[in-house]
Amino acid sequence: MTAAANDRVTNTNLQTQITELSARVNQIACGIDDIKNMLKQVEERVRKLENNEAGAHPLMESKIDAAWRKIDEHEKRLEMLTQVVNKLDQSNRLMAWLGGILGSTVLIWLVTQILGVVK
Repeated sequence: MTAAANDRVTNTNLQTQITELSARVNQIACGIDDIKNMLKQVEERVRKLENNEAGAHPLMESKIDAAWRKIDEHEKRLEMLTQVVNKLDQSNRLMAWLGGILGSTVLIWLVTQILGVVK
């Protein structure tokens, strides 16, 4: 009879097991709710990061493009200034050559005038 007595299920045993089971199910449900909330927070953070990143890329690209345009303009100006400097260098050489010739002719003229007075 002891085996038969142990095999018997009483209402109180069933009620205790059901209560324990419902407590565990409630714990699992609370854990699942916590996981859901955490996933929502992670999703919101990722969405914010994506929106910030999406807004930053076009702004950065436009700034980089503007910088490249300025660099190109400066390169053109440098080329133009280099050409002007080369032309001025050629002009200075020509002026120095003409000044040398003019100085020589003035010196020769002065020498001839002095020699004409001395005679």
